[in-house]
Amino acid sequence: MLRLLPRKRRAQLGLVGATIAAVLLTMGVVHAGSEAEQPATQENLLAWHAQIVEAPRPSLDGCFDATYPKVVWRETACVDQPAIPMSPNRVPAARRDIGGGTGMGIVTERPADAGDITRATGTFEDVKDKDLLTVNSSPTSGPVMANSYTLQLNTNRLKVRECASSPTPALCEGWKQFIFANTPQTVPNEPPSRLYIDYWLLAYNPDASQGKPCPNDWTEVPDDGEVHCWLRRERAAGPLPYVPIRNIALPGFKLEAQTQTIGADTVVDVVTFNDGNQNAASTSSSDVLHVVPGEPLPDQAGPGWTQVEFNVFGFGNGSTAVFNKEADFNLRTTIVDGSPKAPECKDVGYSKERNNLNFAKPSATPTSPAPALIINQAAKNRELAGCRAAVAVGDTHQYTFAGTYYDFQATGDFVEARAGTTFEVQTRKKSGAPTWPNASMNQSVGVRMGNTRLAVCAGTRLVVNGVDTNLPSGESLLLSTGVAIDRVGNVYTFRDPSGNLVRSTAIAGTVPYVNLGISLGSETPAVRGLLGNHNGDPHFLEASNGDPLRVPPSFADLYGVFGNSWRVSHTTSLLRFCEAVGVGNPAESFYSHSLPANVLQPAKEYCVTLRLEPMWNVSCELDVAVLGRQAADIFVGLPKAAVDGNPAPPSPSPSPTGGNGACRIAYTANSNAASASFTGNVTITNTSNTPVNGWTLTFSFTNGQRITSSWNANVTQSNALVTARNLSHNGTLAPGASTSFGFLGNSGISNPPPVGWTLNGSPCTT
Repeated sequence: MLRLLPRKRRAQLGLVGATIAAVLLTMGVVHAGSEAEQPATQENLLAWHAQIVEAPRPSLDGCFDATYPKVVWRETACVDQPAIPMSPNRVPAARRDIGGGTGMGIVTERPADAGDITRATGTFEDVKDKDLLTVNSSPTSGPVMANSYTLQLNTNRLKVRECASSPTPALCEGWKQFIFANTPQTVPNEPPSRLYIDYWLLAYNPDASQGKPCPNDWTEVPDDGEVHCWLRRERAAGPLPYVPIRNIALPGFKLEAQTQTIGADTVVDVVTFNDGNQNAASTSSSDVLHVVPGEPLPDQAGPGWTQVEFNVFGFGNGSTAVFNKEADFNLRTTIVDGSPKAPECKDVGYSKERNNLNFAKPSATPTSPAPALIINQAAKNRELAGCRAAVAVGDTHQYTFAGTYYDFQATGDFVEARAGTTFEVQTRKKSGAPTWPNASMNQSVGVRMGNTRLAVCAGTRLVVNGVDTNLPSGESLLLSTGVAIDRVGNVYTFRDPSGNLVRSTAIAGTVPYVNLGISLGSETPAVRGLLGNHNGDPHFLEASNGDPLRVPPSFADLYGVFGNSWRVSHTTSLLRFCEAVGVGNPAESFYSHSLPANVLQPAKEYCVTLRLEPMWNVSCELDVAVLGRQAADIFVGLPKAAVDGNPAPPSPSPSPTGGNGACRIAYTANSNAASASFTGNVTITNTSNTPVNGWTLTFSFTNGQRITSSWNANVTQSNALVTARNLSHNGTLAPGASTSFGFLGNSGISNPPPVGWTLNGSPCTT
């Protein structure tokens, strides 16, 4: 095992203390901390967390801790790293384990023209039902590790100098993991959790029979015939107490990694963990892996840090972090790469560990306060899963790959998605007649993956290359073409070697129907069809002849031009083995406002209880009325679409309810002129005579202010417009009741108060 640098070496490096650290970590001067302690409010803790991560460490190698309110690191004795490796995924590819969560890998990738990543931060947002949140680490064999998990912030595979001694240096790659390994105390007087950096030389020896060992101090880790080299070090991990998983709901909870080269050749890596309360820990290490400069060879890793994988994983050896069924939260991965552009999302996983959650299609990737990717993870079943994902669900709602949302109620066979010449998905849509003749829903799904033809007829009958095929629930089928078929209950999933995935989910409710979900591999070309867009622009659909149609299209263009152009004849359809349906277009548009009042009202009342993204309320109402309550499940946690392609209803369908034009806002701001930052506090009072059941507050800044973090509300910002939504504990306001939330922000020279306050769409007094 390898120890840290000798104390003398560390002291020598420490002599240049603040100067080297400032260059290395883009840090400022040392803050000694105020003698007069400030109360540990959320806003003060957030400000402290932002400062402590920038404060210089006493040396380049070691373990450190800090306690609020002092902005200074104290060196502490390091302990051994865990004996269990946080293993690499042998093939860094998307993991889609059907049943109990997709287990997908997802990474945040820098824009193509950006520099290498020098810092990455993983945080959590909008944690629902945090008091119910639990997690256990379930290994591939052996007992479950109760209440255990790891936070991993991993790099992509790296071309490093240390691979030169490999028998096949061109195949060898370096890998860094910044890890918080958390488990309850099992050894008396031993801190249970660890903060450390793991280093790997992957595929160091692709042929174990050659017998060449790993470099000195590196541990051999066999992996399906290959040998990886793992640097497990003694006294190289920061000791920490156990941190419950529910702490991810605290605004300051985060894991952060930094890597820099200083001087001629000193590479320093730093990992920092904030527990969201009054404690921070940091571990640093120098001169372990050195990236080889230059351009990558084809199909090989880039030389530098270009991707970040952040998530909650199991505790080593490919284990799974198993969350409770109510688990639902957002991950934000923020990167610093010298570019103001939003990062990209990639369906890929580098860690062999995983969790049992599904993730929804990433929402907007804001560039303030820094470029970031935000995804939602939940234990609920999700159709819209993947970086490039689309769905056709309910009766029938289309959510395109570019983010256009529109209703499509024609019947017959249609091309949903066509990419190049080797991938196509079709649906057969049936009419809702006689009760709802102007509605349609998916009855069957057909798929072409290369030379393989697949169909799920009526959601239950599997047809493979024209032959009925029995696949029991819980089993899989791998075809000679490399296409894999999985079935769990009423869910069939098809995957091809290119990373494309198609999921057909049969819903046996008041009216049987099928939900369709598609996720594309990163190399799959642009998609055309009902789920495509013109040049990838969500403001335009595209007919099969290439003509663009601005959304929302007219009724005549939607069905007579666009829809008809993507119709498929029965003789050429992938679904010709399935039960036939009538072919036609609706007589008129059919939305929730088309429903009779006695049908609409109970559906509306039920959908309000689900606390959906407001965009989905009218679709939820329609589906609950036509298909049954189970149809609303698809909208729970569904991210907002980029463009609403449906025409505006003739009259508003407000939701949430209450608070119509009777609210009062009290706003205060405390500014810090030295840092151009400020803390804002908002109090909402319901001055109406009816309760507010769920609230959305909007307001606008007037001088370029930007919100960086918040508490007691889910706060987002688009240019000057700020939208704040209640959390689970403060959504109901009785007449005369109040609730408060706050935020930390950056301001310019002046910080005038916001304007245009509205609650659930109605103006408020101030």
